[in-house]
Amino acid sequence: MKTNKFLILNFKFLIPFFALWAMSAQASVITYTPDDLSVFPNPERGFTDQLGGERALTDNNNHVVLTEADWYFDMEDPENADRRTQTLVMLMYYLKNYRTKDLSQQILQGFNEDMQLLRQHGFKCVLRFAYDWQSKNDATLSWVQRHIEQLTPYLQANSDVIYVLEAGFVGEWGEWYYSSNFGNETQELTANRRAVLQALLQACPADRFLLVRYPLIKLSYLGDEVPLDATQAFSATTRARIGHHNDAFLNAWGNDGTYGRNGDGPDDDSALRAYIAQETLYVPNGGETNVEEHPLADIVSQRDTTIAELRRYHWSFCGSTYAEDVTDTWRENGTYQEMERILGYRLQLVQATLPNAGVAGQQLPIQLRIRNTGCAPLYNPRTAYLVLQGPDTTVSLPLSSDPRRWLPNGVETEIQESLTLPADLPEGTYQLFLHLPDAATTLADDPRYAVRLANVGTWDATTGRNSLNATLAISRQPSAVSYPATATGAEKILHDGQLYIRRGGELFDPLGRKIRK
Repeated sequence: MKTNKFLILNFKFLIPFFALWAMSAQASVITYTPDDLSVFPNPERGFTDQLGGERALTDNNNHVVLTEADWYFDMEDPENADRRTQTLVMLMYYLKNYRTKDLSQQILQGFNEDMQLLRQHGFKCVLRFAYDWQSKNDATLSWVQRHIEQLTPYLQANSDVIYVLEAGFVGEWGEWYYSSNFGNETQELTANRRAVLQALLQACPADRFLLVRYPLIKLSYLGDEVPLDATQAFSATTRARIGHHNDAFLNAWGNDGTYGRNGDGPDDDSALRAYIAQETLYVPNGGETNVEEHPLADIVSQRDTTIAELRRYHWSFCGSTYAEDVTDTWRENGTYQEMERILGYRLQLVQATLPNAGVAGQQLPIQLRIRNTGCAPLYNPRTAYLVLQGPDTTVSLPLSSDPRRWLPNGVETEIQESLTLPADLPEGTYQLFLHLPDAATTLADDPRYAVRLANVGTWDATTGRNSLNATLAISRQPSAVSYPATATGAEKILHDGQLYIRRGGELFDPLGRKIRK
């Protein structure tokens, strides 16, 4: 068949548009029912319990998780009811007995075995190393650097079950304040503190964040007060890799100096608060409260106050028990239950426009609207997939949209993509799913590490996929494929990748111009 070259030249520019247009005539629009009340586990977010307690490790007592695993992972225990919806645990490794010597092989092996237990039970950790919990007696810089050097290959090998690494090592509880060797009761980034931070950035797995206790630590290390933005986020730069943790959530005097510049006095700087509010759209933030005074606890633990702070500073994790004056009040006034739902991300399908039919080897246009009603986005790498599940064949097609950029606090993200179907995809009817598995190959097939969407009737716990409540009929590429047309007596023809309309035995382009033979 000969055709007018001018028409074909112009028509080729319109092919992508009309391909989508042709498919939309066969698309279904699905609206999803949100689930705003259920509490369910999701990876890398939520409440944390602390294991390790106030106990110094030894060669013979070299575990944190294994020592407490029997009770901690016993989900049949009524006292562990809260834990059935948790996926994060706070791990504190106290190296008090190794301040002036190498970490033993027993200590390093104990850490490895603890990480394996986390995998076994579907958990990840917020991880910190420190030297003491009852004094400021930490180790000297040279010994801290040596211990970080020893730990580096173990951190790298177990990055799949490390959610975030907290800076630690310096001061009592590893909180970078009370310290014998790095300057006492100060947030000042001395040369020695800078050296520790540099060593930790080198040791921290490249796809994980290093969290610092005070925003001034990051500001001083970078030498400016410019918050991270969307253009810099999730890069390999130091600015994009340092996040924050706050272990004095809701306390007086700027959260016990968290938002202060003096470090040793009542100070609450609004500029630092604004900095954290912006930064934490792209780096994690979490921690715990330390309010132990009853009058203050009654004030700060009110639901509206707590939720507003969590949302403004994008908290993804929070200690569940310490300090009890606040956490018990949260349970009594309903705040705890709401925090269970909104800490971190909470993703919902709003609507999808999906084709009913597709051709192997051809493009498949899709449109999704997703709302994040949680306090924070996802932070660690994760790919979203459109999954086609047939009787004998399952195919996962990666989306270009980055789930880490699906912003929180009710923001809706619209995803419009055209995916290429495999040329050898067998004919048949496929169920459609949205799948957000863990990025690590060690966990990708474990449904406990996949993201569950907050919708009614979509979650498949056996596969970790979210049903789109839609099917797709796949045909193989023939020489010509016909599509029903809207005009009476008309038929759409896809021939050699180009769209035509046949009506009354004549062939037309999509603009209605007759094709010359």
